[in-house]
Amino acid sequence: MKMLPAVEKFVLEVRNLFEKELDEQKLWAEASEHLKEMLRDPDLRQHSKTWPTSPAKLGLKGKHANLLFYEDPDYGFVINGLIKKANAKTTVHDHGKSWTLYGVIEGGEEVIRFDRTDSHAIGELPKKATVEETEKTKVGPGYIDFIKPWEIHAEYNGDGPTVAVIVRSQRCGTYVQNIFYKQDNIVEQYYGPDQIPFKLS
Repeated sequence: MKMLPAVEKFVLEVRNLFEKELDEQKLWAEASEHLKEMLRDPDLRQHSKTWPTSPAKLGLKGKHANLLFYEDPDYGFVINGLIKKANAKTTVHDHGKSWTLYGVIEGGEEVIRFDRTDSHAIGELPKKATVEETEKTKVGPGYIDFIKPWEIHAEYNGDGPTVAVIVRSQRCGTYVQNIFYKQDNIVEQYYGPDQIPFKLS
């Protein structure tokens, strides 16, 4: 699949990291540095202005969707796009067993981190859980949020839309995620955002 040169370069760099058989923490930490470079590419920034915001679920109305730009045939990592409308708020959620790099192209938002305060095992899929806010970070263009498996978080958008590239260690739909509802401590499991193929070329 032919893509923008900066994106093809990024894919090659990540594939090279996999070929080195690094541990996952190191692999994705190094991949985040390559993603920073890709986010600065003017062609990618211009292309992002063509990304659709409909159907409504692409703008975070209910359970949302991602644009799917690329899925690696050998290592399984994917490149997604996401557009969040002004003042959109995600649920409090994790990304299951996936490693995730969330890179902001345009706009700004607040990233909120949470910890579970009940006794639990890493990787479990509970029916109920209690979570507590631990950290807030305001982010803007060029920021990369490095989200490890099972880390609990949410994003609250500002007064304008946010456009982002998301790199995941595997495609949503191939693993289970948790959504944490703070008001009643209920936890819901689902398979992540719908994936809508879209050409990044």
